[in-house]
Amino acid sequence: MLNVFIASLFLACHRVFRVIHGGMQVLFEGFWMGLLPESVYDVISEKSYGDGRQYSNDDYLDSGFHFWEDLAIRTYFTPGSRVLVGAAGGGREIIALARNGYQVAGFECSRAMVGAGKLALAQRNLAATLDWAPPSAARQMDGHFDALIVGWNGYCYISPRARRISFMKDLRVQLRPGSPVLVSTALRAPSSRSLLWTPRVANAVRICTLRPPVFEAGDSFSLRPKMHFTRRQLKQEMEEAGFSFVNFYSWGGYGAIVARSPD
Repeated sequence: MLNVFIASLFLACHRVFRVIHGGMQVLFEGFWMGLLPESVYDVISEKSYGDGRQYSNDDYLDSGFHFWEDLAIRTYFTPGSRVLVGAAGGGREIIALARNGYQVAGFECSRAMVGAGKLALAQRNLAATLDWAPPSAARQMDGHFDALIVGWNGYCYISPRARRISFMKDLRVQLRPGSPVLVSTALRAPSSRSLLWTPRVANAVRICTLRPPVFEAGDSFSLRPKMHFTRRQLKQEMEEAGFSFVNFYSWGGYGAIVARSPD
């Protein structure tokens, strides 16, 4: 009986701890997400990647396409076409595209990863380019492109929603009519009740500081702003930015949308 009582006591205490811990996390993230200006988000995002080794070591850079990228590229991209890669990290997608015969140019906000990516391209004798762009901004490249990839998870780290849509609109004008677009990001189930209270707290802070509420279900602020989309939210944002829906892939807590620029 004593063992059963102790076990029940522990489980009850653990549930209480989880509730308190979760509540404190919501208050902390929501307060800072609502208080900080977007310019500070950008500094946090850039600094949080550090030296970028996770995304710029040789093993990662030479790992090729992820399975959904390979499927989307083989299905929707024209071989040998000119591809723009936004939020390119250290250049994994750029290297894979160049090795598969595409003409590629990309941009990234982490200066450390841009430097590592430039070196990697030179070491591999690839003619592709990688340039720096400010966080949450689309670099204006030379000429027009036949396809677009927004690097894995790059899109969900742009916050809030209006900035993401502006980012995609700035990329859209650099594409030829009917160009395929691949955007990979974090997902959540529509029935999920997590990630609901953090944006509510953040919006309350914004209202108290005389600013309009801008956050929605799925917004979080763990180390840096991050949006966890539902399929519907991601599709709506692409359509608001002027793209038409083509296909959707999902796995685990992630997903990718394929869309097209206007004809």
